[in-house]
Amino acid sequence: MILILGGPDEAHASFILNKLKQQGEAACYVDTRTFPSKSRITFDPNTPTGGSFQENDKTRATPLSEIRSVYWRYHFGIHPEPASDPHIAYMAFREVESALGSFFRCLDDCLWVNSPQAIDLHKYKGYQLKLMKKAGIRIPETLVTNSDQQVIEFYERLNGNVIYKPVRGGAHTQRLQPKDLKPERLKELAQSPVQFQEMIPGVDIRIYYINGELFPAEIQARSLDFRDDPKASIVPVSLPESVQKDCRTLAQTLGLVFSGIDVRKTPEDEYVFIEGNPSPMFTHFENITGYPISETLVKTLIAGKDGLSCKV
Repeated sequence: MILILGGPDEAHASFILNKLKQQGEAACYVDTRTFPSKSRITFDPNTPTGGSFQENDKTRATPLSEIRSVYWRYHFGIHPEPASDPHIAYMAFREVESALGSFFRCLDDCLWVNSPQAIDLHKYKGYQLKLMKKAGIRIPETLVTNSDQQVIEFYERLNGNVIYKPVRGGAHTQRLQPKDLKPERLKELAQSPVQFQEMIPGVDIRIYYINGELFPAEIQARSLDFRDDPKASIVPVSLPESVQKDCRTLAQTLGLVFSGIDVRKTPEDEYVFIEGNPSPMFTHFENITGYPISETLVKTLIAGKDGLSCKV
């Protein structure tokens, strides 16, 4: 059995589940919105099976020992039944969260694409960048802060070539302008820190890494953040061996079996690594480039842990 964390209304989750079933593989969703009202989780560490998972009342309960792989596409959050008493509501949320967390961690003998630990690490991008730097990977000059003075000094040190974006994500990259350094604008840092980085000249490269294989393409956009340009072109490219090595180092450092790695290539052919996304969207990229991304992902899920090219 292969589990897909997501649901039928999440395009990439349903796409991969359908591909698995076309291969004759048993697969089902783990939709956190249905737990505990519809889906069933049971733990029994004293038995060989360890417990079971049941997607809904109409499906068979699958022993945990039969689960070969898990594809973490999207976690919809914790959704216990509503309660009028705030304390009971809090306790229910806590219990559901603990049960789901235990369920995920009890599946430690199967292949995770990607693991809860790798997904969790992506929430802390400052730390992720530190690990990349420590592994010898070139990253941008970066400042995460809520200090207005630190922002001004960073801006001046980089001669105004600075961009900013959320620490965790969820909004597009913007250029830091002189108007952003005015006191009324900087005081917003008191409510939330921001991630500032050197603006790297050049073009974006998105590299899909799957179990050691690389699928790179240059994204030619007319906007600072390529996501703001719906007409951005995607052109397959080749990578120098040193950059291929850095991609694999990044994946191993961050515990990733599958990743969308974002890189900026400068006019001097320097490759600067921005991040490694542990749950990237890929269907549009695959359609444009013809790269066998979904095929490779499905093959990896079917092979399970025994098919890993390197330890994560």
